[in-house]
Amino acid sequence: MANQYNPYISRVQIKNFRNFLDLDVKLDHKQVVLGENNVGKTNFLRAIQLILDRDFSDQDRTLTEKDFHDSLEDPMVNGDEIEITLQIRGYEHSNKLLAQFDDAAVDSDPPTLQFRYRFFPERNDKGQIVRYTYAIYKGNGDNKNFSHDDRNYINIHVIRALRDVERELRAGKGSTLYQLVKTYDISKEDLEEISSEMQDAADKILELDEIVHIKVALQSRFNTLSGLQVDTEISLQTFDVDTERLLYALQVYMGLEKRPISELSLGLANILYISLMLLLLKDRTVTPVLKAERYAELEALEGADVLVKSYEVSESGKFILKNNIEPEQYKALYEFMDENNYKFQAFTILAVEEPEAHLHPLLQRLIYREVLHKSGTSVIFTSHSTFITSISPLNYIVHIRKVGDGSQAFSTVELGLSDWDKKDIERYVDAKRGEIYFGKLILLVEGIAEEYIIPAAANKLGTPLDDYGIIVCNVNSTNFKPYIQLLETLEIPWILFTDGDYYRKVTLTVDGKTKTTREYHRMHEDGDDLGYAGNENVGAILSDLGIILKIPDTIPDQEDIFRENGCFVGNYTMEVDMFKEMDTDDLTTIKKMYQELTNGGPKKLKNFNDALDGKDYWAALSKIEASISKGRFAQRLASEMTEDMIPGYISDGIARAITIVKEQYE
Repeated sequence: MANQYNPYISRVQIKNFRNFLDLDVKLDHKQVVLGENNVGKTNFLRAIQLILDRDFSDQDRTLTEKDFHDSLEDPMVNGDEIEITLQIRGYEHSNKLLAQFDDAAVDSDPPTLQFRYRFFPERNDKGQIVRYTYAIYKGNGDNKNFSHDDRNYINIHVIRALRDVERELRAGKGSTLYQLVKTYDISKEDLEEISSEMQDAADKILELDEIVHIKVALQSRFNTLSGLQVDTEISLQTFDVDTERLLYALQVYMGLEKRPISELSLGLANILYISLMLLLLKDRTVTPVLKAERYAELEALEGADVLVKSYEVSESGKFILKNNIEPEQYKALYEFMDENNYKFQAFTILAVEEPEAHLHPLLQRLIYREVLHKSGTSVIFTSHSTFITSISPLNYIVHIRKVGDGSQAFSTVELGLSDWDKKDIERYVDAKRGEIYFGKLILLVEGIAEEYIIPAAANKLGTPLDDYGIIVCNVNSTNFKPYIQLLETLEIPWILFTDGDYYRKVTLTVDGKTKTTREYHRMHEDGDDLGYAGNENVGAILSDLGIILKIPDTIPDQEDIFRENGCFVGNYTMEVDMFKEMDTDDLTTIKKMYQELTNGGPKKLKNFNDALDGKDYWAALSKIEASISKGRFAQRLASEMTEDMIPGYISDGIARAITIVKEQYE
């Protein structure tokens, strides 16, 4: 329920800044930003920081010629500008934000704020460039400036990839734990009482005979050495238990042995740090602990029924927010507290570079599943981790890739898939650890057999898929459409392989009625009234997605247009197409494999061999499915593959995939 209470960046536009010549991408409440090295993931965050980072100085926001896109020649001589625009949504619940940014709104449906950074030339009366400067504006136009005070309401905090977690967790006024403690309204009276008790306990040390002896001896030696001096009486004290020091001296320890941060692994320290940051950045409109006096004041106000339902009294008489409050009740409580319990707070967007750093893969999945699915904080991750992408909701992905002279970002935020299709792809992505997002090109296949055979075929053709960053995606069906939609949205190139599933149309007369049916699992013969279910499926997908406007009538023309659009369709099934390509030696290999993989006797083996020799390939395949399984058979066949076994549509599709990757990256 808390997710709706955090503002988030809904759109980023970048012009002429570093990797980005002209970028425009829409974002969601949480984003996982992916991309190869040097495509601009860090620069994407840097662009946002120029507007929202409170720690940036004027010097940080003043750019240089090196910050312009490489394609621009002498940009600061020619008067080129850098422009970065952010749009913010999800703020309308907060009266504080509505009041602060009334002049920044650019849309009301849904409510949207806009902030714009410009790095531009100042000119003299003759139009000559005098110097470059920057300005940040609110809303449309250049007449309302975005100020440092505005960043006290909405800002971004970036955790770098190379981070000193131990320093961040060390006790002191700058520690994350101390900052979190200060968000609570801890009673000064409580702290003074504790401080007094600690001082009394510490002073008992001074009464020890040994300490008294040291004091007397020290005074005596000092008097001997110093002669007649004024006001030289020595006293000993333990320490001054300052109330504020009680708070910033707090440290985190872990385990039964109370290990300090310095003794924790980097992984555990990172988890602890990110946990503290998420707590620190949480929306504090609903106060988790209320003093009795403040609770009584609020309880007397109109609409306080929700307060009574949501808090419970502690042993010390304070009121603690209950756990597991129902969404509607929490919404009412939030509105009540926002109206009646004003407390200044900043809404901070958390950005983490390489959040997987130093974390075991299992911990990556556990931690970031919690952050991405349940946390109310708006977050942006830049990552190379397949374990994080594997648990990311489908609409949280941003893919940055090189396009032409610059980098572009492609987002799934508006991916138009049904809930069923989304869940289907998310299950696949989870099972395959998110590798679909990291390929230079994706090969879409319909089954486990293709998943084994196609990489082996590429090896035999001298073009190993790994060398080209090509990944095989087995969708376990012929429902390729949602996968193509995802890849098209992220601008990830793809090639599709699917069975032709040849059939013959047969006309039957039953009870005096004539009907036409399809007869599958037979070989083509001249004169057949034929069709290909694979062609029909591919044609429907490409038409539905608007990739092709009209499906040709003839099979050869269909094959041509399908291949032009990355779809390679066989004739029968892949195994039957392979059997057709095999010579005597290859068929002998298949017979031997069948014998090794099955427990059948001589008659069973003879029946299989006879089916192959008689070119009854459907019967042979049926025996493989019954005795071994297509997957296990393909796994073994991959190790025995010869180039002659490879069907033409597979070798052609692999060649096309290699060409696409080379054209993009070479």
